[in-house]
Amino acid sequence: MARVFKFVDLTGCVLHTIDDPEDQLPIPAYGQEVSIGPTTMWVVSVMLSSIGPQTYCVRVRTAEKSSAGTFTPSHK
Repeated sequence: MARVFKFVDLTGCVLHTIDDPEDQLPIPAYGQEVSIGPTTMWVVSVMLSSIGPQTYCVRVRTAEKSSAGTFTPSHK
């Protein structure tokens, strides 16, 4: 079954949309670190928002690059 993952920030803005037509990606879990390209995020919640196709709204907290060059979770 085809699935769609919509990664949204804490304000509800869509950051990324990933189509998973062959159901190969795992459903993200609370607290999981997820990296898409150069963006690192932490999962805050996951909700099934639609059934056809299955669409998951994955609310995330994004990371900001610190002055030391490492990523730290933002607190927006």
